[in-house]
Amino acid sequence: MGVFVAIAAWEMLRMFEKEKPISKTSKTIIIGLTLLTFINIFLSLGKEWQEYGSMSLLGWEVNNLVILLLTTVAIFGLFVFVPKFSSTDIGRALTIIHYVGFSAASLSALRFLGVRVIVYVVLVSTMTDIFAYFIGVTFGKHKMAPHISPKKSWEGAIGGTIMATIIGSCFALFYGDIFPSTGFLGELLNSDGWKTIFDGFSSLGDIPLAAQVLIVVPITMFGSIAAQIGDLVASKLKRTYQIKDFGNIFPGHGGILDRFDSVLFISILFVGIILGIQAVFPLI
Repeated sequence: MGVFVAIAAWEMLRMFEKEKPISKTSKTIIIGLTLLTFINIFLSLGKEWQEYGSMSLLGWEVNNLVILLLTTVAIFGLFVFVPKFSSTDIGRALTIIHYVGFSAASLSALRFLGVRVIVYVVLVSTMTDIFAYFIGVTFGKHKMAPHISPKKSWEGAIGGTIMATIIGSCFALFYGDIFPSTGFLGELLNSDGWKTIFDGFSSLGDIPLAAQVLIVVPITMFGSIAAQIGDLVASKLKRTYQIKDFGNIFPGHGGILDRFDSVLFISILFVGIILGIQAVFPLI
């Protein structure tokens, strides 16, 4: 995952270089700080969640305040000692560190809660994208953000969210029925026999089904909306810097940020949501 983060940070640096060159020293420090932020957030969440999953930590903990201070000093050090590193570059550096570092750490940390949670996040993002495209092509008449992504329509966005909410909510609520603990898929995805994706780290699955629906459906809907916002953020960045793709690591499909922009964006949201669920519905 560290390689993933480094490549994603490099893709954003290349994008910013469309406006002006960035020194090798600045690139190295920014990528290093992004990796440090990723590791710190991942380990911090891991300390909170490792008891719920099968992953183990390295026994290394970094103080969040120390990392924040180190990042601040390093970025302003570049501003002082690198002649062409401007105040605008400070914002760009922080964008890379937070956008890539925080989101990648959030996605990675969800693994502590089980593969099922990551599958849910990817499912919501993917279903939103697929149905938004096909519904938009078929019924789209009202442009959503023509200055950012001319092909996106409100009809597609709403349709994509509705379908992703239905599919994602069913997956979350009826996970145990979809993947019973027996059989190949059951052994792979639900060997513990969980009823919902929230079992094992919260008691949400123990409340009446109607109450679960009232909680899970809005959560999934907000996740779908966030996925579309994440896609628009990436499109806005690419249009601003006049690039077609962030990278070319996947021939014909762009770079890491092109493929995972929505998933990375909503991972941060779902980390917050799951922490909230654990606070309201703790394991008994």
